[in-house]
Amino acid sequence: MSTAQMLSILPLIIILVLLLPPFRFHFLLAGLVGGVAAVVIGGLNAATASKVFLDGMGQIMTIYSVMLFAATAMVLARCGCTGAVMDLIKNKLGDRLELVAAAMVLVQGAASYMAGNGAANTLVTAPLVFAAVGFNPLVVVGMSIVSGASWATSPSSAESAYISKQMAISVGDYASSMLPYTLALWVLGVAIAWYGARRWRLAGKLQPGVAPAPSAPGLQPPKVATMPEEEIGGKEVGTARRALPFFIMLLLILAGPPINRLINVPLFSPVLIPLWVLVAAALLVWVNPNKLAEMFIEGGVTILRYLFAVAVFLGLINLLAEIGTFKAFASMISIAPVTFITVAGLLVAFLVAIPSAAYTVGIDALIIPVLSQLGVPVWAFGFVGIAVAQGAMMSPAQINVAATAHGFQTDIMCIVRNNAPYMPIVFIVTAAMAMLFAAR
Repeated sequence: MSTAQMLSILPLIIILVLLLPPFRFHFLLAGLVGGVAAVVIGGLNAATASKVFLDGMGQIMTIYSVMLFAATAMVLARCGCTGAVMDLIKNKLGDRLELVAAAMVLVQGAASYMAGNGAANTLVTAPLVFAAVGFNPLVVVGMSIVSGASWATSPSSAESAYISKQMAISVGDYASSMLPYTLALWVLGVAIAWYGARRWRLAGKLQPGVAPAPSAPGLQPPKVATMPEEEIGGKEVGTARRALPFFIMLLLILAGPPINRLINVPLFSPVLIPLWVLVAAALLVWVNPNKLAEMFIEGGVTILRYLFAVAVFLGLINLLAEIGTFKAFASMISIAPVTFITVAGLLVAFLVAIPSAAYTVGIDALIIPVLSQLGVPVWAFGFVGIAVAQGAMMSPAQINVAATAHGFQTDIMCIVRNNAPYMPIVFIVTAAMAMLFAAR
């Protein structure tokens, strides 16, 4: 590796060091230091640095579907729909809330697989899990495992479209070949969530609806309070009826994508699903339309706060990409023995995603050509995609991490630090599955 390549990797090392103990810098401050280092090392002038930074921000601030789903989910929470769902579940299951956690993690995996993305679905499933078991570390990990595995191998995702093209096979064939490994990670995620919730329940530590302490002062968003009925619509509504808009939203998220493909009309798109759900809330819960509109606007405020933070960080990370940091890092696998070149490639994919994976398909497009040139076999590209998604669940730049923080009413770095001890272990499972695939 040349001196220039080693210098280009230095900003990435700086960011990772500042994020980890003992420093524990705010991720924006760590990103700023690394970004400045990239500008100096790369000799970027002010105009170029400004354009690269704004281009990075623009990748996040245009994710309109996440804004719409977050605002809609917050409306349902304020109308008491999420609480009503929990009342119904408790009536059926009693105290066995680990079953709720496991079931919702499975729903998260299925919905993410059908839709081809995780964040919009997380905004719906996470609040219900939070209402059921509070912030449970292993439940959060379980959701993160199934989300990443699902969008990385979904026949509907941009990631699958890109990877299958690089493998010179159809998206359907790619998804089919990876499905057994996706399902294996679903089983792992569901089992972890069930175990975590059950262990905490038996220990008396479950705190439904209680968020963890923020990782830094002032970072925790305000709790979502259910509005009094007289402020919503002034009429009493039964529990089952109040819960119905939530179930409608969940059903549309699960069944919408296949129905759209079947009728070849985007009747249940990220724009129209919130509309149908809000209409259902207005009719079923007797929400005053003026109040509904105001709640929808207020519901978008919190997610915009997350998106802005992620966008600024990604703008700074974009400066590293501009000077070739990630390509240089990916090329480091050339020093690995030929026998371990595939595992080394998976490891590089996982590590590159940690600071930079706002869009995992962007990371796939960045490193898969490099890995291919260095000898990583074509059959491994699907596992590279999964490894990228798993690293992304430890990334402050990942939109699904922001959505998880939103759903569990905490801050982004709390999710990152929660997942950090577990995702490397899950990556080892993925690498082992890749080796089993190679041995077939």
